Amino acid sequence: MADRIEKYRQKETLTERQSAQYEHDLFIGCYSVRKLFESTAKVSDETRATKMSLDWFPKKPDAPIVDCYNRSEFWELYDLEDRHNEQRDALFVAHRPIHSFIVVGSAAFEGDMSGDLFTSDRDKEEWLYFIPTYETVALFSAVERDYPGFVTWRDEKTGKRLWKAPVSKGSVLDG
Repeated sequence: MADRIEKYRQKETLTERQSAQYEHDLFIGCYSVRKLFESTAKVSDETRATKMSLDWFPKKPDAPIVDCYNRSEFWELYDLEDRHNEQRDALFVAHRPIHSFIVVGSAAFEGDMSGDLFTSDRDKEEWLYFIPTYETVALFSAVERDYPGFVTWRDEKTGKRLWKAPVSKGSVLDG
């Protein structure tokens, strides 16, 4: 999915079928990240702690309530001139498209900067997020490459088998 998203990122325009495939890959990729992060020993603690850069735009103060009838007109609802940046953990970012109320996959923004615009049903009255495609590709690729193995032991008091993925050295997004 990361390879296909990267390939689509480099295109000027996408066909309707490619757009649908892109959104499918985004949702399934985010769901897969979330599932692996929430499972024991599937990814390392380091990958789980990955921080991602994403932008957000506040909702316009005079904009109506965001609902099913106006959500496709996001430029009318959010101030796309008032851009803010923040670092968020990867699980936070993966949750948002899954619970999206608005999602615009493969959006062109500021020239050649492509990415995804989204807001969840919980956040829709506050802000619209933008994550560059290269951040999504980097996360999906890092999770795909992360085979941490695990350490296992038996709890002396309960007798229950426990396990944990060890922390590795270096940044998971560095290659």
